[in-house]
Amino acid sequence: MASENSTNRKPTDTILATAVDLIVKIGVLLVLIFFCINILSPFVNILLWAMIIAIIVFPLYEKLGGYFGKRKKMASLIITILALAILLVPSYWLLSSLVDGLAQLGADISDGSFEIPPPSQQVSEWPLIGNWLYTNWLAASENLGEAIQEYLPQITTISEKLLGALAGTGLGILQFALSTIIAGVLLTHSGDAARSGRKFFTRLAGERGEEFAEVSERTVRGVATGVIGVAFIQSILIGFAMLVVGVPLAGVWIVITLILAIAQLPMLIVTIPMIIWLFAFKEPLPAVLWSIYLLAAGVSDNILKPILMGKGATVPMLVIFLGAIGGFIVYGFLGLFLGAIILSLGYKLYLTWLNE
Repeated sequence: MASENSTNRKPTDTILATAVDLIVKIGVLLVLIFFCINILSPFVNILLWAMIIAIIVFPLYEKLGGYFGKRKKMASLIITILALAILLVPSYWLLSSLVDGLAQLGADISDGSFEIPPPSQQVSEWPLIGNWLYTNWLAASENLGEAIQEYLPQITTISEKLLGALAGTGLGILQFALSTIIAGVLLTHSGDAARSGRKFFTRLAGERGEEFAEVSERTVRGVATGVIGVAFIQSILIGFAMLVVGVPLAGVWIVITLILAIAQLPMLIVTIPMIIWLFAFKEPLPAVLWSIYLLAAGVSDNILKPILMGKGATVPMLVIFLGAIGGFIVYGFLGLFLGAIILSLGYKLYLTWLNE
């Protein structure tokens, strides 16, 4: 009887039953994906950065692993400890300097003791901008409130955004530390991870999956070392000068320098105010020597970037700028790094697909 009913079933009934079954299966799959995304969403940035770190240090891991033979976990542990030491020691100093500087600035503004030191008379003798700079600087030092009254709305808006971004620096450094530890775990399973990644690209792109995987690896490593690595080096070089000469709020300036360097903006935005400050408050000879040092540090990326970025990994400045600034706005301090790398990766994969 049952077989007779199944035989007499209309084709439309069979199609409808198949469609309903398919809809139910897809619905369950979408619900599962939705919950998985929600559960992992707080860790997406950390996991992405962990994968990027693992890709960056993998060549070093392979070389170091050769010395330990089968004990590759030891190589991963050493790399993780070194990376944490390199990250946390300067970060602790930077955060301490940043917090102290902002706290002092806030206290001075609150009690009305904040003031701009007056310029020396020699500023007025500078060519071209000397007279204008001396007049406005002197006016600001004598009556700061009146001098900035015209620009107060813009200054307030920019200051709020900047302080909010700087406040996330501490959280960003903690996320970096956690990502570094996860990257160490990923390195110990690098073989399985590499195979899974290549299978994923092959599943998406078919025969060109291997090519897309290689482009992804090369781009991530190239941009991370050639852009972010150079930005760190420039920030350290310029920050060293700021500390030695005693620039006010050095911690704040170093963070701003790092942001500008990753966004591929000219370092003259930072170095020119520093040079003006040097000539206004230091003796001529030290001012000249430190100015030469700052200018050399500002253009050092032109030498370092081709060396570290490597062939085939070049990405237009606009792509990196949009990625860094967009990531910084959307995801905070960690997004500053992730945005530049991820948008560059998308750009390179797009070109690879377009040139098929």
